Amino acid sequence: MVGFGRTGQLFGFQHFEGVIPDIVTSAKGLTGSFLPLSMVGVRQKIKDYFWENPVGWGATYHAHPVALACAYETVKYMLKEQIVEKVQKLEPVMMQELQTLVLKHDSVRQARNVGLFGCLDLQNPEGKFIQRLGAPMPPEVQLLRQALRDQGLLALFRPPLLHCCPPLVIQEEQLREGFSMLTKALEMLDREQQRLYSLDANPSCR
Repeated sequence: MVGFGRTGQLFGFQHFEGVIPDIVTSAKGLTGSFLPLSMVGVRQKIKDYFWENPVGWGATYHAHPVALACAYETVKYMLKEQIVEKVQKLEPVMMQELQTLVLKHDSVRQARNVGLFGCLDLQNPEGKFIQRLGAPMPPEVQLLRQALRDQGLLALFRPPLLHCCPPLVIQEEQLREGFSMLTKALEMLDREQQRLYSLDANPSCR
């Protein structure tokens, strides 16, 4: 999820000077998810060890030529179209839009992004997470999920975390349009939370 340009570098570890991983893995970013393919890159000493001490493992679909051709074209496109550089230019745009949501919506506790990899933390009027990760989904969260669909947004939504991971080929106006859709969905969440908590505070209003 942090490879092939998503964070504004080809790989996430490149944000940290001097960090050279022993092992790097990747999957869907390699082909843009058009075809299944994964990769494992290792440092020379690890490669040498397993070259001398093979584990006797194989895979039926290993290095499938069609998937490899797709990966080759995907990487060529990324380099030709300077996708990583475009992500870097859009990073402050996403940051601005995310912070606007924090300031505008009571239901948004905080937000952050690196490159085009962003996330919102959603909260209830008491300042607690809107839902514990993996816990049953309360009614207002179900309504938010539907509101996102109604706005035409396909979101990676794992309450209380709402991830913002647009296509890396997105243009600035499209990115801002997506956030305008998101703010409409969050307006519904704000209203619904206030309604539910007002009922809890004043049972006679039920």
